[in-house]
Amino acid sequence: MLDIRDLTPGDGLACDAVMRTLPDWFGYEPGLEDCARAVRTQAGRVAVDDGEVVGFATWERRTGDSAEITWAAVRKDRRNSGVGTSIVEAVCEDLRAQGFRLALAMTSARSKDVVPTHDAYEETRAFWRARGFLFVTELNIWETDFALLMVRPLGPIAPAPQTPA
Repeated sequence: MLDIRDLTPGDGLACDAVMRTLPDWFGYEPGLEDCARAVRTQAGRVAVDDGEVVGFATWERRTGDSAEITWAAVRKDRRNSGVGTSIVEAVCEDLRAQGFRLALAMTSARSKDVVPTHDAYEETRAFWRARGFLFVTELNIWETDFALLMVRPLGPIAPAPQTPA
């Protein structure tokens, strides 16, 4: 039975093992290092099945209204089984309960290679869109790919209270 629970620093090695099953998405060494650091220092959720971590997501506050899901992965043999959806929904509920109005996520929009190669991130973008994330803009902030910023409202979006000028 799948259990979604809070991520702890002790889950780091298990999350590293999940990343290593996904070389198409986690094959860039500096990215692996950043993710390894995140699973040991950021808030998040893990999916545990029969005592084994099979997926995770981390998040960080960005503004008073928004938090970003910084890393998310599901072990290769468990992809397309609902694990990722369960994790993302749990994180979004956590963010909503903490008063955030928007969940952000970033993934690869496209490679910077002049000659296009296989787009491993097409499936990833479809996953986020199916979870209610809207594509906002492409950013030139990464070394190897253009980043795609996505946003998901965590409830009705009412105007923020105005502060007197």
